[in-house]
Amino acid sequence: MIESDKYICYIGRPSYQKNPLFLVEVAKDVHVLHPEVKFALLGVGYYSPELDKVKAKITEYGLKEVISLFPWFDHKDTLKHVKNSIFYLTVARYEGLPLAVIEAMSLGKAIIASDVVGNKDCVRDGYNGRLIPLKRDVFVKAICELVEDEVKRDLYGQHSRILFEQRFLITNRIQELEAIYQSINR
Repeated sequence: MIESDKYICYIGRPSYQKNPLFLVEVAKDVHVLHPEVKFALLGVGYYSPELDKVKAKITEYGLKEVISLFPWFDHKDTLKHVKNSIFYLTVARYEGLPLAVIEAMSLGKAIIASDVVGNKDCVRDGYNGRLIPLKRDVFVKAICELVEDEVKRDLYGQHSRILFEQRFLITNRIQELEAIYQSINR
């Protein structure tokens, strides 16, 4: 699926935190409106306590051709899959500092993210994507709008890269940290 289809990417093990059952519900509704769009859930690995429930819902809704589940890839392959997606999605219930979102930003991807701690540190609503409440209809609408608006997707993607460089690029962070240490030692 992932090489030739128009797909939305999400990285997260099927667990309570990553909210995969909500993702399946959203994908079901998006599929009705945009049957050409697929979903790729990467990171189905060793700790996947909700995997059986996710697979059952995918089967129940007839979404085996719409939602693909992928195991852990090496980092290079994971980034390749994110880069080839139309945008990055996260429906997590909570986050720390979401590295997958930061990596998607580094690749210049538009982001649709749940409005939770962690995601708020990465996504500026209306600038590099959408930061929205965990409401199914709101997610479906936001996804469909971004699927339909390539100009907005590209603009959000450009802004993601800018935010990444400003806030998360390690060389910049090291310089800021050194400046703090130097100011303390004076």
